[in-house]
Amino acid sequence: MASIFQDLTEREFSRVRQLISGVEIAPEEVIFNEGDPADCLYYIESGAVSLYIEKFNSTQEIQEARAGDWFGEVAVVNKGYRTASAKAKETTRLERISAADFHNLLAQEPEISRIIHKVVNLRNEKLVLEEKMLNTAGSNNRGMHVSIKGDASLRNSAMERPRYESVVDKHLEALTACFMDLLVNRTAHRIMVGFNNGEIRVSTVLDPFSEEFHPALRLLDPSYVERHFPEIDYNRKAGIIQRMYQAIGEDAFFKELPEHLKHGFSSYFHNWKPLPVDEIPKIVAKLPQLRKVSNFYARSATINIVKDAIQMQFNCDGSHIVSAHTYESFVEDFS
Repeated sequence: MASIFQDLTEREFSRVRQLISGVEIAPEEVIFNEGDPADCLYYIESGAVSLYIEKFNSTQEIQEARAGDWFGEVAVVNKGYRTASAKAKETTRLERISAADFHNLLAQEPEISRIIHKVVNLRNEKLVLEEKMLNTAGSNNRGMHVSIKGDASLRNSAMERPRYESVVDKHLEALTACFMDLLVNRTAHRIMVGFNNGEIRVSTVLDPFSEEFHPALRLLDPSYVERHFPEIDYNRKAGIIQRMYQAIGEDAFFKELPEHLKHGFSSYFHNWKPLPVDEIPKIVAKLPQLRKVSNFYARSATINIVKDAIQMQFNCDGSHIVSAHTYESFVEDFS
């Protein structure tokens, strides 16, 4: 993997070498955990390290680092916390630099600091887009699946509690038709369906920065829908959202942002496209099936035409966030 030191001269990198100390790590030994303060950055002299995250009900390796690789540097530069865990896959010899020594070096060497921060800014730009699930190519992040674990005590007991038929369950067929109408033919750009409590939260292009709260049964009344959600062509609605992004990008505040934010969001705004309209009926049609998934007890689902991201929350207090393509396979796999 590329190093934050990749653009340093040999003389500049010799200053970095002076800070290194060695340590040997046993197989399966944890080097740091996700959420820990970033207190060191590491170079692998020999061996291999697994970088991994805890998913909803599993562990996923996101990268394997081997001899010659650096890892853990960006969190140190950003003075942040670990965004993944790391453990040795075999006996591994590491060279490490403490965060305190590293930041002292940057304070003493302005040119080294400038070069390293230039590389880190590019990485931060990529991370921001990934962490916010903003795909710079538009709605093409077809394989996205992010899962967030909930309360372990709830996970262990969620399926022991009896299910009950909510007002949404009783009228879900009619409601799914309404949700599709709101997203495709009317001003709504985001809908959160509260399966258990019958609360439907809607955001529209008329007031895009807030949520409206609607009882599920009211949405079955055509006159109620007409009062709150005027009709609009889907492409025209997308055009309004595009112009909102354009206005943000042209504001003076946007130009004052750090480079990694300014460049990343500028690219996103320029390339943004709505969720393809033909995906919406497929997503909405799966809601009854999602509610009946036996291994999970769906509590809410959020559909948003601004991002190709369907968020589902479950009674075990965890969440899945998937692309439209992954959503179809997710529901099928667990049905």
